Amino acid sequence: MKDKKQSKIKIVLPVLFTFGASLMFFQADGQADSTQPTSNEAQVAMTTNNANTQNNNYQSLNGSTTQQNNAQATTQSASAATNNYSVSLSDSAVQAAVNKPVVSTTPTFSTNQYNVSADPIDAANGGSGSASLNTAGLTASQKAFLDSIHDGAISTWKQYGVLPSLTASQAIIESGWGQSSLASRYHNLFGIKGSYNGHSVTLPTREVYGGRSVMINDAFRAYDNNSESVQDHGYFLVANSRYHNLLWKTNYRDVTYLIRADGYATDPSYTTILNSVIERYNLTAWDNEAFDTNTGHIDNLSVEGNQLHISGWHAANSYNSNMHHFIILLDGNTKQELYRTEVKGVYRQDVQNAYPNAEISGWGGFDITIPYTSNLAGKNIQVVSRYTYDTKGEINGGKDLYYNPVSLNANVGNLDNMSLDAATGTINISGWHAADNTLTQGYHYLIVYDASKQVELGRFLVENSARNDVAKVYPGIYNAANSGFSLNLKFNSALAGDQIQIISRYSDSQNGEGHYTDYWFAPKTFNDNKASLDSFKVSGNQVTIAGWHAADQAANKPYHFIILYDATTKKEIKRVAVPTTSRPDVMKVYPHLYNADQSGFNLTTELDPSLNGHQIQVISRYSDSANGEGSRIDYWFKPVKVTIK
Repeated sequence: MKDKKQSKIKIVLPVLFTFGASLMFFQADGQADSTQPTSNEAQVAMTTNNANTQNNNYQSLNGSTTQQNNAQATTQSASAATNNYSVSLSDSAVQAAVNKPVVSTTPTFSTNQYNVSADPIDAANGGSGSASLNTAGLTASQKAFLDSIHDGAISTWKQYGVLPSLTASQAIIESGWGQSSLASRYHNLFGIKGSYNGHSVTLPTREVYGGRSVMINDAFRAYDNNSESVQDHGYFLVANSRYHNLLWKTNYRDVTYLIRADGYATDPSYTTILNSVIERYNLTAWDNEAFDTNTGHIDNLSVEGNQLHISGWHAANSYNSNMHHFIILLDGNTKQELYRTEVKGVYRQDVQNAYPNAEISGWGGFDITIPYTSNLAGKNIQVVSRYTYDTKGEINGGKDLYYNPVSLNANVGNLDNMSLDAATGTINISGWHAADNTLTQGYHYLIVYDASKQVELGRFLVENSARNDVAKVYPGIYNAANSGFSLNLKFNSALAGDQIQIISRYSDSQNGEGHYTDYWFAPKTFNDNKASLDSFKVSGNQVTIAGWHAADQAANKPYHFIILYDATTKKEIKRVAVPTTSRPDVMKVYPHLYNADQSGFNLTTELDPSLNGHQIQVISRYSDSANGEGSRIDYWFKPVKVTIK
């Protein structure tokens, strides 16, 4: 069975990695600190790669300088099915990156991109409406006040049947263009008395009784903002049955007469004042805007399996039962038509409730699925809903509604695991990546990228696996149900110390270039360096030292040395090559730390009597050189004062 699975491993001929200009956006800050604190009480800070960064006076280790082995761009690609077998970085890739400088910038990574709904380009079919008003002579604050109540005035007509010109004129008169103390401090624009959600304020007010004007104190509603006031004004007229005779009436003179007659105000000239304001500022423009209903919403535009699902609604007055309803798809960038189809109405009670006077509102719903093809993949899709007499969907009466484009460029992913397995010496990588634009991109690569040095270390072709959990959360993204990936990568010194990123790439080219969709996961740095000095015993002129030292950067450094350093005179005493021994206890505590299972050491050696009373420091070193120099990783333990008898 093992041989059968291994037969899936495929070595692809070397390719030249050319991210091109896209890589200019992915910079990295890979310069790690040369020292790190330890967590063990008996330990002191260690040095990484170069011992004399711990102490400038430490000159006796052959005067060596750091030669860290970091990888450059790989020219090898390998194919690995989702199995338990590990793949490796190519030697040529690792060697090519030696001595490549670190780029001191912060690496960039992807964030999930997913949007499936859209409002029409002009939901109210008239923008803010202020252009049709007569605003000559108004101050900037008065114009701003009109803008602040416009949407609410249109909305209360659609929701409650309150004429927008009445709402606007009352707000102007009752609040003094929003400048009265009741309006400016408590956002009560209409002088409505009582309390709102338990909030009110008592103020003096002038009323007319029996033809005589008197001042009284009364409670007025208090709001958090103007929007609440406009909304509550509409609700107030609906909740009080005496005002029902003015709802849904379209002639402003009828409405202004009725609101005075119904008892909203005691001033006998209230109707005349309202009419004067409406006519002076042409507030009936808002009435016409509200009456000419042509609005809607795309509730969902997403890829589900191999289908494109589109649902939403279009409410319009310009409709009769002899018309046809077409949904047309345009390329949102080029405006080229991509698809059109006639649709049957889907009844929407919520739309009917919101637009009860539109000729088609509740029956303006639509819900269709069409094939998701390469003609649509990855594009900005603009939906046009069209009511027309033409049987082929050409313009002939009715109204068009253009919705804001929705990009079929959903690109989401998650790296579930990227951890070092000390038992196997591999980095276990798993996660998922789903993207709408991958319909024609049949090759899935995982690219290992050194973000610190901005260089590719390797790319590996993987087979996708089922991820029903992803499809449940993202049902509207292409390939979500089959978006899983996994890879076991043999740990290499090129992966230690720098910021390593995994890039999931779908490509239409066998070498991973061509047209592709990338998802850059957050980088991870494998630079753990932990140790403990279990014992340091001096007997006569002999010292016995035991402990453990495990470090990610010990990869590809087969030589282990224990160095005795005289912290008193700042000189090396001796270095001894020691074998590493099994430490299952360390492995249990640090399962994701390289060589944790084989990190033990035990050494007995002689000390010169002249060292009596000196501070002796133990340094554990892994090196790629037989003399302990070259590329190395050190751990400096706390100095111990010795007594030699």
